Amino acid sequence: MGILWFGKAKTLEDLKEKDLKKERLSLEVQQDQLVNRMKHAQAEYDSLLDAASEPGLTESEIDIAAYKMDQAAKRKDRSENDLQAIITKMSVIDSTLDLIQQRSELEKKGVWKTINDMDEDVLQGQLEQFAAERKGSALNVNRISEMLEIDSMTVKSKRSSGFMKSRAAIDAARASKN
Repeated sequence: MGILWFGKAKTLEDLKEKDLKKERLSLEVQQDQLVNRMKHAQAEYDSLLDAASEPGLTESEIDIAAYKMDQAAKRKDRSENDLQAIITKMSVIDSTLDLIQQRSELEKKGVWKTINDMDEDVLQGQLEQFAAERKGSALNVNRISEMLEIDSMTVKSKRSSGFMKSRAAIDAARASKN
């Protein structure tokens, strides 16, 4: 499989700084796209909420808006989850670049050979752990995001909790407009 999503790379010496920087740039583009998706989904959610809170709508029109709002919220949640994965990959690449740039110092201390001789799975794990230490609590966000996504997909009376939240938001907005 290779480390850091590079098929042939099995050691740090197999990784080229140029390739890592190119991959980092690609991840930055993906990050920008995901941020745009999140903004678009939030704008769609807000627009639906505003439209559905207008007086004179039928119950079925409100229900349709709530379903659409739920779908927009799920798209935003998925994008946030994907964004966190991209940020984690970028952190691992940054950590790897740090190691490669400090190669001469690591060679002097005899650590480079140890790192370079690691099994690729172990090395991948170490690089991820190093990235986590650099970022602190960033990895905990994945777990929180997973829990929120699961919560939004639970079903109550054949309707998701996201639908119920959207419906409650519409009802609250309607009440404030009256």
